[in-house]
Amino acid sequence: WVMAATAVLVVVGIVLRFWTRSDMWLDEALTVNISKLPLSQLHGALEKDGAPPLYYVLLHFWMKVFGSSNLGARSLSGVLSVATIPCVWAAGKRLGGRMVGITATVLVSTSPFAIYYGTEARMYSLAALLTAAGYLALDSALQRPTAWNLIATAVCTGLLLYTHYWALYLVAVIGAWL
Repeated sequence: WVMAATAVLVVVGIVLRFWTRSDMWLDEALTVNISKLPLSQLHGALEKDGAPPLYYVLLHFWMKVFGSSNLGARSLSGVLSVATIPCVWAAGKRLGGRMVGITATVLVSTSPFAIYYGTEARMYSLAALLTAAGYLALDSALQRPTAWNLIATAVCTGLLLYTHYWALYLVAVIGAWL
C-alpha cells in the first residue's frame, strides 16, 4: 500500500505541474516577450529583467515548437520540474538509501513550492533541476575525481550561473565548504 500511495502522490504531483488556470503574471509575461525576440536582441532585452540568459534561450526554442500560450510557455517549466524528481530520488538514495530516496521523491513531487514554480514561465524549475544535478555531479566528483565527473560538475555549475544570479550564493557557499 505504501508503494501504491507513493506512486499516486508522485503522479498527482506531476499532473499538477501542467495544470494552469490563471493568466500569466507580469514577470512571466516579460519572460515570454523577451524569449520571443530574436536571439541577437536577447542580451539587450535582459537588461530589463536582470536575469542570466539560459532559461530565455531554452524558452525561445521551446515556444517555436509548443507556442507561447499559457500552457505552451509554462510547460517548459513543468518538464524541467518533472525532470528534477528522478535527480532528487538519486540524491536521496545516495544520502541515505532507498527509503530516503523515496521520501525525497514524494516530498519534491508534492511540494507546493515545486508545483507552483513548475507551472510558472520563469527559470526557477531549471534552477532546481540544475541544483539537484549539480549535487549528483559534485558527489560523484568527490567520490571519484575522474575527468568526466569534474566536467559534469563544472557544466552544472556554469549552467546554474547562467540560469539565476542567486546561484552565485550557492556556488560561493559550496566553494567555501570545499
